[in-house]
Amino acid sequence: MGKKDGTVDLRIKRTQAAIRASFFELVEKKGFEHISVKDITDGAMISRNTFYLHYADKYELLNKICDDLMRTLFFRVGKQLRRVQKNYFTPESVATIISLGISAVDSDKEAYKVLFNGSNGDVLTEKLKPVISRILDLFTDDIGGVDVFSREYIVSGIIGLIKYYATHEIDDIEQKCLYFTGLHLGKIIEFANEKREKLI
Repeated sequence: MGKKDGTVDLRIKRTQAAIRASFFELVEKKGFEHISVKDITDGAMISRNTFYLHYADKYELLNKICDDLMRTLFFRVGKQLRRVQKNYFTPESVATIISLGISAVDSDKEAYKVLFNGSNGDVLTEKLKPVISRILDLFTDDIGGVDVFSREYIVSGIIGLIKYYATHEIDDIEQKCLYFTGLHLGKIIEFANEKREKLI
């Protein structure tokens, strides 16, 4: 549905924006399980045929929305991470990295909030897991990564923080991330630094 040069026609962008706006409004009001394609198309003021030109069903729409959010999140976090030196970690530097990652959802915060609260949060959580995992790899690849138990713990914790941040008003995210890091990741940071020193 794009042009030959890879760009998307303005009419298509408008239609997709209308579909997504209708979707978010309905999910917030009724929950994902209780909405239909007809509800979405009525809200977007388009025909069902037009909807099916873009998406097979509401599940594909949900998955594409989540995929777009994950792509944007990974790009934003990657951009922020280029500023951070990873040769030696401290609780402060790790807390900064985590808070930058969590803050990267800011411009899509309302979408995250609706998806987490709209009784379909499991889809978003499952999409977040590999993204957070890939980001973790960026920091631990030079020491051979972390063990599977530590990875699960870190990834689940950060997803929990993202969910809380998206669904609550928080002013002091840096302080909360510093507390979280000191309480939960202190020993893992020490282990990573010791391992890194042995490899030098």
